[in-house]
Amino acid sequence: MQRKVPQSVGACFELIERDMLKGPWVMGEAYTICDPYLFTLAGWLEGDGVDLTKLPRVMDHHRRMSERPAVRRAVATELA
Repeated sequence: MQRKVPQSVGACFELIERDMLKGPWVMGEAYTICDPYLFTLAGWLEGDGVDLTKLPRVMDHHRRMSERPAVRRAVATELA
């Protein structure tokens, strides 16, 4: 199963990359509840061995999310 994770999770995120990420935020121009969910799941990709170079839009979203003050506070609290 561990050998298949990079392929199966990578394929799911390639679908998100290609067909579902509508704009700067998941649903387009408006920030929605989908954005923190994608941020959380995308944070696991590297540890799962997924090739991040195939997901530039997803990783850009993750970067922008990580710059949000509320996200920084939440991550800091989680790590404390």
